[in-house]
Amino acid sequence: MMEKKRQMNNKKLLNLKPIVSVTEMAKMLKLSRARLYQLLEAGILPKPHHCERTKRPYFTEELQAKCLEVRESNVGANGQYILFYSPRKNGTKKSSRNKSKLSPQIVEMTETLNSMGLSCSASEVQGAIEELFPDGIVNQDNGLVIREIFRHLKSK
Repeated sequence: MMEKKRQMNNKKLLNLKPIVSVTEMAKMLKLSRARLYQLLEAGILPKPHHCERTKRPYFTEELQAKCLEVRESNVGANGQYILFYSPRKNGTKKSSRNKSKLSPQIVEMTETLNSMGLSCSASEVQGAIEELFPDGIVNQDNGLVIREIFRHLKSK
């Protein structure tokens, strides 16, 4: 009786649902579905039950608790040790720093040049502008600027 009360309290703390899908279980574990399936195949996580009618896999409250315990303890259901890395962040500091330096006009010109068949990066376009137009391109015709940059980068 006391064990059952403890289990009920743990379920309330973990906010477990009666059953969850593979996708929901992956979200709870902060894993991709592909990684979840890898861990299921390796026996690290307990196998889900399958609905007899639809054959879809699902995790009961008990299986959810076991999966979360594996994530927290780093010991799989089969006794094997497993390391979980923290989820990736959306982007890195380096890429966000580079994007902030480039003006939308440079990005647009790069896309235009790439659509014209010239394979170049935004930094190459920026360098060409600095070399060809030391006074800047503020009062210049956009078409003429793109033509000059195209010729310059094509000749390299």
